[in-house]
Amino acid sequence: MKISKTSRRSNRRDRTPGRGPRFPVGSSELPPYLTGKIMNRLSLLLLFAATFTSGASAQYWLKIDSVFSPFGVTVQSFSSPEFCDIDADGDLDLFVGTLGDDRVAFFRNKGTALSPLFRRDTNLLASIYANGYQYTNADYPALADLDNDNDYDLVIGGFSKLLLYWNTGDSVTPVWTKDTVVMASVNPSIGTDAKPAFADLDGDGDADLVVGLGESFYGDVTPGITLAYRNNGTPSAPSFVLDNTLVTGIPDVGLNAYPCFKDMDNDGDPDMMMGRDLQTMLYYRNTGTPQVPAWSPVSSLVSPLETARYWKQPAMADLDGDGDNDLFYGTDDGSIFYYQNTGTPSAPQLARNTNYFQMIRITGGASTASLGDIDKDGDLDIISGEQLGAFQFFRNDGTASQPNFVKSSSTFTSLDPGSYSVPKFVDIDKDGDLDIASGALDGKVYLYLNNNNAFSANTTVFANVDVGWTSAPGFADLNNDGFPDMLVGAEDDDSTSFFKNNGNATFSKDNSFIAGLSFSRNSNPCFTDLDGDGDFDLVIGDAWGEITFYENVGTPASPSWQENPAVFNGVEVPQSSAPDFADLDGDGQKDMVIGEYSGNFSFFKNMLMTSVQDGPVRSPSGFALEQNFPNPFNPSTTVRFVLPAAGFVSVTVYDILGKEVAVLVNTMMRAGNHSVRWDASGLPSGVYFCRLAAGALSTTRKMVLMK
Repeated sequence: MKISKTSRRSNRRDRTPGRGPRFPVGSSELPPYLTGKIMNRLSLLLLFAATFTSGASAQYWLKIDSVFSPFGVTVQSFSSPEFCDIDADGDLDLFVGTLGDDRVAFFRNKGTALSPLFRRDTNLLASIYANGYQYTNADYPALADLDNDNDYDLVIGGFSKLLLYWNTGDSVTPVWTKDTVVMASVNPSIGTDAKPAFADLDGDGDADLVVGLGESFYGDVTPGITLAYRNNGTPSAPSFVLDNTLVTGIPDVGLNAYPCFKDMDNDGDPDMMMGRDLQTMLYYRNTGTPQVPAWSPVSSLVSPLETARYWKQPAMADLDGDGDNDLFYGTDDGSIFYYQNTGTPSAPQLARNTNYFQMIRITGGASTASLGDIDKDGDLDIISGEQLGAFQFFRNDGTASQPNFVKSSSTFTSLDPGSYSVPKFVDIDKDGDLDIASGALDGKVYLYLNNNNAFSANTTVFANVDVGWTSAPGFADLNNDGFPDMLVGAEDDDSTSFFKNNGNATFSKDNSFIAGLSFSRNSNPCFTDLDGDGDFDLVIGDAWGEITFYENVGTPASPSWQENPAVFNGVEVPQSSAPDFADLDGDGQKDMVIGEYSGNFSFFKNMLMTSVQDGPVRSPSGFALEQNFPNPFNPSTTVRFVLPAAGFVSVTVYDILGKEVAVLVNTMMRAGNHSVRWDASGLPSGVYFCRLAAGALSTTRKMVLMK
């Protein structure tokens, strides 16, 4: 369930982003047993590591926004868009504030001034959030050249009031330096939900500040009013002084005021668009002069706007490069609406354009993800739950390697097990088609059997399943008897329970299968063979948006769990993660889709194997050294190998200089499959080589330790 806006703001975790790999510097000479082929692959690995860590959400998973947002822009709740050409390449880039995340999102325009195409860039603002989120803002970004050095400076409004970051780089490559002086005269009077906007309202060549006030957590402020601060400094040294004559005639507009400025009528002075916490927006034409503004309401310009969304946060910019300003606004569920100016620079007319900013997401909140080929067309579709309960369906109209999800109706989208539904595709009755089992707020599990695409409720199979509150089932055959067993996550961490499939359409509780595991609040489990060893591993989402991984180091018939935090280190969504896995891009690796509380889906490409794996090192005799898993790893990893005959075996690890750093095996061993775990806690990040030797046979694998 939703974590309240108050609790998210007042109890933000101080999270520090994970660091990228650091490789030791030294001689490139390798020991004699390391071939030139390995050296060539090492060069490719180093190139990959440098490229991947610069834009990846984590070490092993690459977040690709375009799968669920073809335009490239993904948003969280209560979005606040702001446009500017931050890299001086002649097109508009996009900053998006939010109340649903801990940082401003930045999307670089990879298209042109006439045909924009946005892609997320996590590097631009990384320094601002490098030390965690406790004393930063994410709500309302605004950009203006406040020191007259021909680049954009950044102000972010939010819980920490207004924070100013000087751009001490240049117009192409920003470098952010936090300022603690300029906004000191402003912050005492604006509360904790203030939206900044800049415009030269008195014609003196510098930017004045206008602040719309919202519902503050503390401070004696009036939500819905607008305050103006005249810049009495200079174009290069701002000094803001309260002067509400600059906004004379602007009324209290409701619970929140969201001003922004552009010259919409091409008369040489800035006009004002005012968003608010209501269904409508206000437009004030500046009928004064560039030195003395006078605000006149004009309702005709905003009359075409939809009125279904109660929260509208505007921005104005010329996105289509036709010389006039278009209108954009963020909304309560995060969706960004685009109204194109189809008039002229002096006579604007707004018409909605739905070609941009479209996202593949559920209606409402609390999306979940379960992947399956429900329509039997050879590709994987998605079923999702939501807050109010009804299932939502996203048909894959693409291919097995290029998915294209389209929200669709189906015979099962009328099904509703109750609030906070968590549907999963699973063939419970073993008839070759996918049934649906769903969790719900009441803690029970509801089953809908599929008979030729007609779904009927079955109330007997899961009659004894009840975990208290907010159930979320996950299915896998953990005892290798041919029937899917069920793990049910719950609101309370100690209520998560495992139910064994008895094979006669009944399930019985048996927590011995999950002995030793710990669960978080609102656990959402799923099973997948992530390491490719033939048994099911366990992946768990939770209320905090994090992902936990338990590797199955047992057998297909007798699981044994070992937590490996490195696999999903750095992967999380703002709230309530609901993961599932499947190969969506046809590369043979299982990718991840996460449903989240905002209603969004996130796609993460699996880089676990393809990042460094060159394929099994296997001889015709059956001698093999498999790629370690995970790889890269931190701090431990599992090495698996196959022996064609019994004999003396050694498994030894060397660093890049050829120095022996660990002996994992040095003994007689039987023929067959073996595994050994290596804990590299005491070693630095870098490339290591694992050598397997048995009699006259030997082979080597490279491994990457990332801390």
